[in-house]
Amino acid sequence: AEADLFGRRTIPGITPADLDRPEAVALIAELFDEAADYVEVVRRLWDSWEDDAEIRDVATGRFVDRDKLHYIDFEGRWFSVRGPSIVPRPPQGQPPVTVLGHGTVPYRLGARQGDVVYVTPRDADDARRIVEEVRAEQDAAGRGGETVHVFADLVVHLADSAAQAADNRARLDEWAGAPQASDAHIVAGTPGELADLLLDWQPAGLSGYRLRPAAIPHDLEGITRGLVGELQSRGAFRTAYEAATLRGHLGLARPANRYAAAAATHSTAAV
Repeated sequence: AEADLFGRRTIPGITPADLDRPEAVALIAELFDEAADYVEVVRRLWDSWEDDAEIRDVATGRFVDRDKLHYIDFEGRWFSVRGPSIVPRPPQGQPPVTVLGHGTVPYRLGARQGDVVYVTPRDADDARRIVEEVRAEQDAAGRGGETVHVFADLVVHLADSAAQAADNRARLDEWAGAPQASDAHIVAGTPGELADLLLDWQPAGLSGYRLRPAAIPHDLEGITRGLVGELQSRGAFRTAYEAATLRGHLGLARPANRYAAAAATHSTAAV
């Protein structure tokens, strides 16, 4: 099996018809708990080098200050990792962690460990229900005061007229031999109509959207050259970038290094 080739365990296949079976429900919950541990390990490894751990002193031949490298000493149900990382801390401190969710269990993972949760509502009421569930999970995880974005995924077909967008979608269906299906809501219309939908759903509590172009480059250009200008004209989209990182664009603060903060606290307490 492919899993054996990579030293991985084999996971039983799960189909939509299995989702109500108790054993499938338990397996899914277990796998997402494992994913939460994985994210926790990665976050600790990102912090295992303090920001100024690199010395790069040619004269002394010292590349790193070993006192600013930290063992993470993670012990979990599925794996244990001592650390530290083999590479320095990323420029963003920690790159954003994103989670795509379609139900309570992945929403919980995003609320516990994510910076952005991608969801797939069908309308504004559905979006409101999902956001409320994510926020409840966030509060339960003790992260109520932290920024966790909820972005709605949409598949988009864009054209100068609604009729042309519908024709474009129908043509793709014909080429595929079946109607387009997606986990996300599918929209076919003009950039103005898509802008209307985005603004209509926003009061449900969504932080933003992740748009999936149905056809590249056509629909990607429809987003960048049509939708962006439409939203800017309504004062609903930035006209310039004020940050240099993805975290900054998302309005996420650069995380403090947990080990440096702990060392500083210990030093202060000792004094």
